[in-house]
Parts: sequence; C-alpha cells; structure tokens
Amino acid sequence: MTNASHDIPEEPIGPALLFEQDGHMSVIHDLAVTDELIESPDEVYEAFDGEGRPLQAVGPAGDVSFCLASDQPQESKIRERVQRYYAVFAARHHTRIPPGEQDLATFIFAVANDEVIE
Repeated sequence: MTNASHDIPEEPIGPALLFEQDGHMSVIHDLAVTDELIESPDEVYEAFDGEGRPLQAVGPAGDVSFCLASDQPQESKIRERVQRYYAVFAARHHTRIPPGEQDLATFIFAVANDEVIE
C-alpha cells in the first residue's frame, strides 16, 4: 500500500543495511526488532532497506523504527558503501569482495547473509 500524498510505500522491506560514518556496516534482518537493536534514532547515520531505498530512523529512544526517506533506490551509493566496507573492515573475509549479484535486491540480500568476520 502506498501513501497517496507522497507516493512512498508505507513500510520498508528487510533486510536493512546500516552504515556508520566511518563505513562500518551492520545488518538488521528483521525490521520488527529494530527497537530492540537501536536505542535512539541518532545512532543511525545511513540506512537502506532490502530494495535499496534510503531509510530514516524515527521515534523516541527505546521505540525506534524505520520509515522510507524516499521510494527511489540508491544503487550506486549502496554498492559503493558495501565495497568500502569489504575493503576496510572485512580484512579476514576470505575474498574481501562483496557478492556479485547484479539485481539490487538480490545483492542486498546476499550482503546481509554473507558471513563476514571482522
């Protein structure tokens, strides 16, 4: 269902990729537990849903959730952020190369499920 006044879908789709200012990445597989994993909206620097759309953390401390900041996927930005993460933080990953899927949603799902040891 879409929000008719803005044509932005009401609910983001998981998994979500979260990036810190230094490029570190974390994943939230189930967006229903966001409030258990993020204490305050201020903790989120940059985030994208499973379709590559930018997310905004909202809500009071202890009850944080995500809403879509735009309905436009940010494919080049996501791929750049993931590439940097693998190059800088995934030093012990056996390839240091992110998944190579061409479809953005498939790429995000593969990144979210890749077992990277930092």
